[in-house]
Amino acid sequence: MNRPLLAAVLVLSLAACSEDPEPPHVPPDGGADAGTDAGVDGGIDAGPDDGGSTSSGGAGKLPCDGTGTVTSNGQTYAYCVARVAGVELKIVEPRGGIVPRPVRLAIYLHGDGARAHTRDDAPRAQAPWAYVSETLYVSALAPNRCSWWTRPSLTTCTGTPTETDRDVSGENASALADVIDALRKRWDIVNEPILFGGSAGGSVFLTGSFLPRYGSRFRGLHALGCGGTVSWSGALEWDGNRPEQRGSTRLFYVYGDRDPALADIQASIAAYRGYAIPVGETVIAGAAGCGFDDLGAVRDLWERNLGPL
Repeated sequence: MNRPLLAAVLVLSLAACSEDPEPPHVPPDGGADAGTDAGVDGGIDAGPDDGGSTSSGGAGKLPCDGTGTVTSNGQTYAYCVARVAGVELKIVEPRGGIVPRPVRLAIYLHGDGARAHTRDDAPRAQAPWAYVSETLYVSALAPNRCSWWTRPSLTTCTGTPTETDRDVSGENASALADVIDALRKRWDIVNEPILFGGSAGGSVFLTGSFLPRYGSRFRGLHALGCGGTVSWSGALEWDGNRPEQRGSTRLFYVYGDRDPALADIQASIAAYRGYAIPVGETVIAGAAGCGFDDLGAVRDLWERNLGPL
């Protein structure tokens, strides 16, 4: 991929900008339990040891409640709108006819306000790469339709949420686990690495809630744009020092040196390094919040940190 390069601690190509704002400072207290994992369609074990296989063996696809399209560089990409566990999904399948089975899964989690999902900014920026890269692409809308890190019952998306609005019970993490189970049951998806991407509140949710609970079950690459925090419970529910639990899990943070949540992001980096998780970081000089192409940064991190299937 040939794109202009910007100077940073690590170099990333950056092109368009998500307008999702950064969530407020979220302290590491308020211990969370593991939530419940109700499953969907009976559920499956989505971990890397599915009976010794290397992929899920799923088939049949999810039924579409609707469809849509996005256009990028003159090419149009169709997506299926499906719903699992209260989560709206926009799904773009990889290019037909040349894709060997199984395929990878890439799932993107928007920031507060959900505009990257509802305005199709995320699939427009990220799906074209997935389409030609043997990857099933999914943009996922938070259960409350505005913020992944806040509790599902907080459905008023105006104003600024506070730390008391955090989903400390893990309902959103459980819902995302159900989504991945359903996708793996309906498509033949490699066990790992799963490609996770987040911006602002989506990155906060991944690092604060989902990864601490489900990181050993759903292992892979986390591309974290303009956000991050420590585990809300103060620990992981699995052992990063054990390679059989850590698997392919790696974290890559990209953030601006003027981000209002800079202290939270840097604390997250230090915490995950302390859990023995491989961590990389890119610092964008002069950028505040998502004041850079966070959507393109997520896509580029997926691309440049993957080997062949």
